[in-house]
Amino acid sequence: MGAFINKLSTSVRKRLGIGHSLNELDPDLVARELFFCAPALTPELIAAVKLISPQFRLRGDEPSRRFWELNQNGVCWGEYLALEPFLKALPEPSQVLDLGPGLGRSAIFFKKIMGWREVPFHLYEGAGESTKYTKAGPRFDDSFCGTPEALETLLRHNEIESYRLFDAGEMGGEISGLPGPYDFIYSFFAIGFHWSIVHFLDDLLDLMHDRSIGAFTLHDRFTDLDALSHVPHRVVEMRRSWPRGKTSRLLVLGKTEEALSG
Repeated sequence: MGAFINKLSTSVRKRLGIGHSLNELDPDLVARELFFCAPALTPELIAAVKLISPQFRLRGDEPSRRFWELNQNGVCWGEYLALEPFLKALPEPSQVLDLGPGLGRSAIFFKKIMGWREVPFHLYEGAGESTKYTKAGPRFDDSFCGTPEALETLLRHNEIESYRLFDAGEMGGEISGLPGPYDFIYSFFAIGFHWSIVHFLDDLLDLMHDRSIGAFTLHDRFTDLDALSHVPHRVVEMRRSWPRGKTSRLLVLGKTEEALSG
């Protein structure tokens, strides 16, 4: 019976209220080296995940913990493999900006895989339960679903230091006051995905110098690439660890063409 349940599709498992199976994940991505390590799923951590990713059906057991850990690590691998040519051409940064880090998976992953443990990471996150996800629409400065306490718990669990947490709520949702410039700016499944990057572009460019690069997940419905025509950029495809077989697009941009050419 257990083997049969594990083979059920994602949609069937969701209808039946059954937790996730590792069979739902991309087998190549989840088989790669583990950089993001998940602690036990406490009720507080499950609630924090639910705010950010309501699509997940997690319980406080080892199968749920393992599924979440492998999915988080796998999606990081998908992003890294898509960005690898740009990252390899990037000198070790003096500081990095993570816009909407969620529970810190990307900061943990980049610090470990790139050897950036001593590089200061600035994490811009806001506490709250009110989200206004407009996909291609305007930005909102009061739309937060983060849990900073859980974020720091995950960073400590992964022995991550050299970071500074900026409270987006205290900054009124503005990013222009962040202490740039940054060598590498990224926002995965936040700016560019839940809110169109077009409405943040000027602020982002102000936080970059001529050799900086930025990377942002694009939502499937984003088609306004003409609005970026004046900014050097590339669009690359990335594999998603979940749902299996799903892909997304990443926008890579710079202030100069040289920044993207290495």
